[in-house]
Amino acid sequence: RAAAPALDAEQLDALRACLTREVSLVRGGPGTGKSMLVRLALRALLANGGRQRKRAEPRPVLVVCATDVALDALLEGLLGALPSEAASTPSLVRVGGPCRKESLRPHSLRQRVLSERERDEGHARAWKALSKQQRELRERADGLVARLLREAEPTADDLDEACSTAQIMSLCSDAPGGWHDIEEALSLWLEPVRKARAEREAAA
Repeated sequence: RAAAPALDAEQLDALRACLTREVSLVRGGPGTGKSMLVRLALRALLANGGRQRKRAEPRPVLVVCATDVALDALLEGLLGALPSEAASTPSLVRVGGPCRKESLRPHSLRQRVLSERERDEGHARAWKALSKQQRELRERADGLVARLLREAEPTADDLDEACSTAQIMSLCSDAPGGWHDIEEALSLWLEPVRKARAEREAAA
């Protein structure tokens, strides 16, 4: 188990506020310990739920991040701070885009569903039917996107109008060295769509 980091007075006040108030907003510049405070608060909430396990069902904790990268960093840090027996339990479920962290893959929703499917024949049949529906919906969506892209491709202004700030940040955050420019991010996002459209038109 990792040792708890030393906190300065302001960090301690912020952690106390997170654990005692209904709503808390923690602000600070890069490197001021915001992510560390979130991990410490989560550890405290999880430990408190564990102690109450005999008296009542533990309350779930929902963690929401603007990007998959931020989510993985937070969850990986949380798992590293938990005892090994707690980190290996199936109580953590990650929901989001593709997981790039090997340590978190067993906790992804997709992997959990696959594991359950292997254990239950009824679930396997339901999963097969659902997968078929997903494929059909994806083909219909691809066809609709291809038709719309033939008319006009979206622009950065379209994104600014139609997407939330969190969605634009998620689109621009996958650059190896930091952040993509929105035009570059849009071009990268459209690349597989354009390729699929070209393949569809060639097949037709």
